[in-house]
Amino acid sequence: MVEGLRVAVKALKDLWGEMFHLVFMNLFTLLCLATVIPGPPAVMALYAVCNRIANDYAVSWEHYFAAFRAHFAKAWLYALAALVFTALLLLNLWWYGAAFAGATWASWVQGAWLAALLLWLAANFYVVPFYFEQQDRRWRVALRNAILIVGAHPLFTLVVLVIVGLLMALSLLITPLFVLLGLAIWALFGSEAVVNRVNVYRQRMQAKASEM
Repeated sequence: MVEGLRVAVKALKDLWGEMFHLVFMNLFTLLCLATVIPGPPAVMALYAVCNRIANDYAVSWEHYFAAFRAHFAKAWLYALAALVFTALLLLNLWWYGAAFAGATWASWVQGAWLAALLLWLAANFYVVPFYFEQQDRRWRVALRNAILIVGAHPLFTLVVLVIVGLLMALSLLITPLFVLLGLAIWALFGSEAVVNRVNVYRQRMQAKASEM
């Protein structure tokens, strides 16, 4: 829980420190999403910038557009796959409730599909940040790492998601805040969380190596 709070504090500090860049990048990303085709690559570019911020590197529009160009195809590949998989989970959750209403076993099956949906949504908080943090830039590896971190650190994940969820709800209530920083808040919190977990893992590995 403490680590989750530390991540939130660092994310807010970094958000404040890079406010100028993030506001305009958030606005540009929203514009790209509105025009559809450049939407997923723009979101990827925003995550690339947030990864640099989480690692305490300088950021610029050059980094944003370099990621936009480099990951255009991969961004659309994952966006389409994620959309289809999410739709299938929702369809199964609805179908078992509608087709077998009142059946006890159907409620259990619905519960299993709901658990799978929540796991999928939680893992997706980490997927793109992992994609940029890892050296092996493959979606399968990023998704595996995201699922592992949710399973290994459920309380950490819950704390970070609750905090960022409250901030996103606030930004949706105050529409200008979402327009200016909504997507950046989500991407930066995910990036900070992944960088934190990776650094903790590296420190543990170094400690074990020094003991040998």
